[in-house]
Amino acid sequence: MATAKDVADLAGTSTAVVSYVFNNGPRNVTPATREKVLRAAADLNYRPNALARALSFGRTLSIGLIVPDIANRFFGELARALEEAAAARGNILLIGDSSLNVERERSHVAAFVERRVDSVVMVSLSDDPDLAPFAKAGIPIAMLHPIDPGQQASSISIDYRAAARTATQHLVDHGYRSIALVNGPTDAAGSRQHRDGFLQAIRACHETIESIELHTDISRAHAARAALDILSRPSRPRAFYCSTDEQAHGVMFACHRLGLAVPDAVAVTGFDGTEHSAYTHPPLTTVRQPVIDMAERVIALLTGQAELPVHEIAPFELIVRESCGPHLASST
Repeated sequence: MATAKDVADLAGTSTAVVSYVFNNGPRNVTPATREKVLRAAADLNYRPNALARALSFGRTLSIGLIVPDIANRFFGELARALEEAAAARGNILLIGDSSLNVERERSHVAAFVERRVDSVVMVSLSDDPDLAPFAKAGIPIAMLHPIDPGQQASSISIDYRAAARTATQHLVDHGYRSIALVNGPTDAAGSRQHRDGFLQAIRACHETIESIELHTDISRAHAARAALDILSRPSRPRAFYCSTDEQAHGVMFACHRLGLAVPDAVAVTGFDGTEHSAYTHPPLTTVRQPVIDMAERVIALLTGQAELPVHEIAPFELIVRESCGPHLASST
């Protein structure tokens, strides 16, 4: 592989001049000398070290992304949107997949600090993640879910409580009086907000509503196993509010396995609004997060001149589809 010295030797210049040409300074180079350097670089197929060039300006032009499970459709869509937004600003996105493992999440935090990324976007497994390594390294971080005010991080998130209340209220308005919340682990990011919003809608109803909360990993397999158990009971819930689309897919699989039609026997709503949610059978009612808008906004904040941290609330939308069924006066 050709080096800057090889280019300098062929062009009859110094390595410093080669650096000035490819970094556009800090010193001027005559047009004739610049042409010699560029011709020599082309002949040798020379490519300057992008990392070294970036570090010379105190940046690596890299943004870290830590997500709980890249196989989850929502995080795949999020990563794609973030990558496009980062590339548009000349940055590369480095992805750390925690694989639903807290220790692996911590190792990604340490790895991004070691690699000197310019900033980090994170969706944590924990409701209270340890972000101290980023603060000590002076690396700005933005979370894409609710965080406590004391955290040294920015956040861009929809209002989980309001979204959960809206989705649950939709089920209440259908007339369902037995509703299950399929939530994430008790200490998972957003679990408290999902529970609060769910209970707000339940308690606001003037009629008695039986409710139950299930805790599962954020995966359709684990949610399916939990749903198979509860749906096999004589007093099974009439409707489910799920804190992710993945869990909703698991509940719908359990209904299919048990011969329970959705929504005739069991109504289901999800959360996230992934593209796949429109193509289940039946199509899934879900809360849509504005993934592309959130991705573009967070990258703009992290690569711009904004004073951080900032905390912003993005709008959400309840996408009503067939999985909840038609509104009824009463349904048990």
